[in-house]
Amino acid sequence: MPRLDAERVALWRSFQTAGEVVSRLIEAEMADEFHLSLPQFDVLAALAQNNDQLRFKELCDVLAAVPSSLSRRIDALTARGYVTREESTSRDDNRAVMVQLTRMGRLVWRDANILYRRAIQREFASDLSETEVSALVRALTKISPFKK
Repeated sequence: MPRLDAERVALWRSFQTAGEVVSRLIEAEMADEFHLSLPQFDVLAALAQNNDQLRFKELCDVLAAVPSSLSRRIDALTARGYVTREESTSRDDNRAVMVQLTRMGRLVWRDANILYRRAIQREFASDLSETEVSALVRALTKISPFKK
């Protein structure tokens, strides 16, 4: 294992800063256009990418979210009619809560996703070559908690 040197610490700080700056820019646009926080958008996106529904526990796992924080996000999205929360009717899984994307939620996600993708392209992806993208994918896959 390589030792932790000044270059690796500086790399970590740059990685954190870049992510924070891009996230803040996207969050500001998302709030202006759709009155959504970026974490709320992430909930809609996770549901949209999983057949419009996930169990609460699965959603926590997908988003690496703390349950109490995720619950507040879901409450806000439910109040706006973007998601529903339903108790499971399964005999095997009677404590599970299913979070489902509503039709209105899917429409909002679709439009917000266009803004999100454009912002990612403008603020992040357009400055990276294919070689740099490949190197970043390899590096981030190595440290990802979701690696297989």
